[in-house]
Amino acid sequence: MSFRLIDAAQGPGEHSRAIVVQARTLEFYQQLGFADAVVAEGIVAQRIHFRESGRDGRSRELIQLRFGELGKGLSPYPFALIYPQDDHERFLEKRLAESGIRVEWNTALTGLTQSQTGVRATVRGPNGEEQIAAEYLCGCDGAHSEVRQALGLGFAGRTYEQPFFVCDCKVASGFETDLYANLGEDALALMFPVRLSGMQRLIGLVPPELSNAEDLTFDDVRGRIEPLIGKTVTEVNWFAVYRVHHRVAERFRSGRAFVLGDAAHIHSPAGGQGMNTGIGDAMNLGWKVADVLHGRASESILDSFNEERLGFARALVATTDRAFTAIVSPGMRGELVRRVVAPIGFLAATQLSVTRAMFFRI
Repeated sequence: MSFRLIDAAQGPGEHSRAIVVQARTLEFYQQLGFADAVVAEGIVAQRIHFRESGRDGRSRELIQLRFGELGKGLSPYPFALIYPQDDHERFLEKRLAESGIRVEWNTALTGLTQSQTGVRATVRGPNGEEQIAAEYLCGCDGAHSEVRQALGLGFAGRTYEQPFFVCDCKVASGFETDLYANLGEDALALMFPVRLSGMQRLIGLVPPELSNAEDLTFDDVRGRIEPLIGKTVTEVNWFAVYRVHHRVAERFRSGRAFVLGDAAHIHSPAGGQGMNTGIGDAMNLGWKVADVLHGRASESILDSFNEERLGFARALVATTDRAFTAIVSPGMRGELVRRVVAPIGFLAATQLSVTRAMFFRI
């Protein structure tokens, strides 16, 4: 069985982007024989600290929880792994190369047609335009998916008004491998480790007075964020402002073409499931296509991809939407959720067997 893997990008990503690798993804990688190698390159998160900043500007710890073995007895990987997406992509590209598979960078899909027996894709690459005939096409081409648009699939949902910032940086106090949730009045800032080189990830609400400003830099939010996290940022490697969306394609299969990952569903970063859900899509569809092509299963098995993953995506988007909306709500309601409900809810989730099982079976 042969396939071609094209990507319009010039190469693997250059920023950390998604950084959490969940247990289920590591279990998939275990099946492929390289989970332990991924774990060795990442950072195992051990503790999370919930801290609040009072109206007097002072910061204090509300609760500290250990979750390095949150999934003990449920998974061989009972933790959340921090592994930045750009490193992750390079790792996977290397594994593909070892199997004789080359990613065709700078090559974009520009059109597709289908028949009952196959798909014909028009692509433009470094050597010009060409036609590719294939039995199936899998579109893993992001939120602005050319495949999804060519198939005419709806992508219903909405965009949240609250802007967020994301920043990869170093802090004066030195590298922190624990996770911190810093909570304040109309404020939220999370801090995670990103790389063993000492880089931290900050994610937070853009201050209300800056929510409509353009071309923001970290210096614009520094005065609100540093007191909240109780640390001084000494070096900024990457800073971006974005608005969160939640959308799900009307279906994930159209004839012999499929959409997966962000091309099929996008949602808030609550729970760190975005990239992991896309990998789950690929694992679900991959073995089914392989079995069909090798004659081990009938073509009808491919319908189960849409049934299984569409339902999962809709449930995940609904859950993260409720959580995200509550956390970013303005006024007393949002402050109550951030300062009280979130810490207590997380404590309950780490202690109750039913919630632990749900978290590690996603």
